[in-house]
Amino acid sequence: MNTDAETTARYYYTLAGRDLGADLCSLSTNPHGVVVWSPQLVVLMKPAMSQHPHTWAELAESPAGADAWYVHLLVGNLALAMRLAHTVPVYPKLCFQRGLRGSAPHCCSWARILAFAKTINR
Repeated sequence: MNTDAETTARYYYTLAGRDLGADLCSLSTNPHGVVVWSPQLVVLMKPAMSQHPHTWAELAESPAGADAWYVHLLVGNLALAMRLAHTVPVYPKLCFQRGLRGSAPHCCSWARILAFAKTINR
């Protein structure tokens, strides 16, 4: 079985009943959206308002007062993702939902993410 990040991302979208092409198109129209698509790592994320999780999945939109990165999808090499975390603008928080989109929204401090990155990138 092929377990690269691209295959895993496609599989997730199949299970979730979501349209990968539509999400990629939405993020490509967002001037602040981030798309990393490689066999090692897939990341789909955008700036968001941490207190408004109902807007997070609107991938074409990045609010002017964003205070968080919303990670829509992250699969693959976590160490690589943590190295790349230093290359994007810093927001106070990182927000995400685990598993399929019915789960509760989560937010944590971006500083905590960068501190964690240092521990796995030694």
